Amino acid sequence: MAVRGRHRRYQPNRINRASLTVTAGGAGMALPLIGTGVAEAADVETWDKVAACESTNDWNINSGNGYYGGLQFSQSTWEAYGGTAYAARADLATKEQQIAIAEKVLDGQGPGAWPVCSQRAGLTRGGGPARQIEDVKPQTTPQSQAGKVEMYTVVRGDTLSEIADAEDVRGGWRKLYDTNRKAIGSDPDVIVPGQRLSLDTAGQKKQEKQKKQEKKKVQKEQKQQTSEKRQESASLVAPVSASLGTPYRASGSSWSKGYHTGADFPVATGTSVKSVAAGQVVTSGWGGSFGYQVVIRHGDGRYTQYAHLSAISVKAGQSVSTGQRIGRSGSTGNSSGPHLHFEVRTGPGFGSDIDPIAYLRAGGVRI
Repeated sequence: MAVRGRHRRYQPNRINRASLTVTAGGAGMALPLIGTGVAEAADVETWDKVAACESTNDWNINSGNGYYGGLQFSQSTWEAYGGTAYAARADLATKEQQIAIAEKVLDGQGPGAWPVCSQRAGLTRGGGPARQIEDVKPQTTPQSQAGKVEMYTVVRGDTLSEIADAEDVRGGWRKLYDTNRKAIGSDPDVIVPGQRLSLDTAGQKKQEKQKKQEKKKVQKEQKQQTSEKRQESASLVAPVSASLGTPYRASGSSWSKGYHTGADFPVATGTSVKSVAAGQVVTSGWGGSFGYQVVIRHGDGRYTQYAHLSAISVKAGQSVSTGQRIGRSGSTGNSSGPHLHFEVRTGPGFGSDIDPIAYLRAGGVRI
């Protein structure tokens, strides 16, 4: 169940980070997704700079905020990248061991795993100057056969259930997990790009597989046509697929205006956030208590804000289309849990809000 998010009072010394929920998109889905590959190692001096920013160079810090050690690993990331081979938590490992795991995270996620401190420390994937890397979609990787055993290489966005379904694995994802338990580990939800999984449980004939794939293709095309027809009848789309959480104008002293200036949609960290209409990005980046945010100006003169993001996929000045992904949900800034804070404004800045749900419904969106 998604956490019901709401704002809370600003805490000046609180370091806001995206939570690192582990899937095959990388060990941290709350971060901008970077393609997997081999990266050059950063030097110790650079890691010292990152640690100085993250934890004031306290390599054994455990402040109780859910992040551990000098480079502030979440427990799920520490486990996913093999840190438990050194110590149960990052703060219990040596500096050298923490850096060894950090190199793996850098390889899997890129410098975006430390969104603020990597820029300050000059941490890059290949040791060169920092550069902007666009968020990319999961892509297919050529699969291969080793002898008589068919193998599958995990790519970003994969899950065991999707792999089992696509490859017609008899027994489904449970059988696939049982076959590859040694490679995957104790948690079937944690698979990372580059892992090689055995598909020797797949035994259906090629003709059956082809028929099933053709049927899926037809169903996908029909679904896409239906979706396009719905989009034609509606001028707006929902920013996320979720029910409403904290409503617009809910009263409370936690908010500077005395009421909630937008609408909250409780969604898990890493959920795709879409632009509700075509427009131009006017703001993209850190927004103080709003965390990472995007503000878009639309053709009707209205502005929409998407706040507390864990990843941003667009930049200021960029034109976006209706339904285009502009980032991923998170819990950055003053937030008590993962959710999307959505506002509609008459101007680009805070304080010109109007009812966002009424705006969406007027555009044909069902909430």
